[in-house]
Amino acid sequence: MRKITNSLLILLLLNASLLVAQDDYLVNQTKYTQKINPSYFGMNELNRVGVLYNSLKVNNATTMDNKYLFGSIAFSDLNFTLGIDLNSFKMPTTNMTVNLAKLAYVYTIQLGNETFLLPALYVGFGGTSLNVENLIFADQLDTATGFINTQSIDPLADIIANTSYFDMGASLILHSEDYLVGLSLKHLNRPNTSFNKEVPFEKPIQISVQGGYEFNINPYEFRYLPRYSYLYAFASVTKFGDAYFMSFSQDFQLGEFSIGFVEQASFVSYSSNGAQGQQVASQAGLNNIGLTVGLALENFDFGVHYNFPFRNTGTVYSPSMFELSVIFDFSIYRRNNRGLYKRLQIDNYY
Repeated sequence: MRKITNSLLILLLLNASLLVAQDDYLVNQTKYTQKINPSYFGMNELNRVGVLYNSLKVNNATTMDNKYLFGSIAFSDLNFTLGIDLNSFKMPTTNMTVNLAKLAYVYTIQLGNETFLLPALYVGFGGTSLNVENLIFADQLDTATGFINTQSIDPLADIIANTSYFDMGASLILHSEDYLVGLSLKHLNRPNTSFNKEVPFEKPIQISVQGGYEFNINPYEFRYLPRYSYLYAFASVTKFGDAYFMSFSQDFQLGEFSIGFVEQASFVSYSSNGAQGQQVASQAGLNNIGLTVGLALENFDFGVHYNFPFRNTGTVYSPSMFELSVIFDFSIYRRNNRGLYKRLQIDNYY
């Protein structure tokens, strides 16, 4: 019974780690870059709020729903910005829920006339809950009659109902109105997210680098394109344990309309036991290709996003995802429709 229960715990931990690892898994990373780099809260010292909902589908039987809320408030006179975001993940098949809340402090340092450095620290609190009524323990199985008892006396049944942990990390962004370079370090304290504290499961330190460049694709104001037309190319590479996740985006901002393309790939190394002993193998592949569409109306940015998965990647995680998002910017210039649709801006620092 103990062996079966431990196996169940390992399965739950794997599901939990998979769920938490998707904290940064988005189709539209360019407008929600704070998910992978908290320093983005301080970009151009803007006051913003936003919400996002996505539904991630692994197969016909497994889905994950994510509800995300963020807000940022800038204290320009003191050169810092506070950002907060809330995540709520749910896996309906196991009724597992993971909640994450983070508070980030971003400081603004001017390095040149058009170059700014944004170092940041964040602290977070996470919790995972599980409805054990949906689980079957070994002592509930009656092998003689084939019936399943409704009650379990396994001492671990109450332990795995929920767990909580403290999280912390650091990040920085160097940017101008043309380029962005970022680095983020998450889970620096390696929090123990195990349901059974006797079997620790520490989250590995997550390292991510990002880079972006924005092009003005209508500098001469040709009539066949809107006056404010830009191409924002963005890429990120994230290391989480033995896995690497890569995302590439090309966003075209054509006045108030935007359309973009996303490519996500991964590289995973894993060990297996065979006739010749333990062997280490690796697998890389293109996970999915995404499409994003957006509309800016005064202070609102609306977005619809979807990616198309590649199912033939073996052990590589390849979900499909549908997203809806909206961001509200408190800037008076957006309210007056001044055409400030660029992703990289520095005007609000001065």
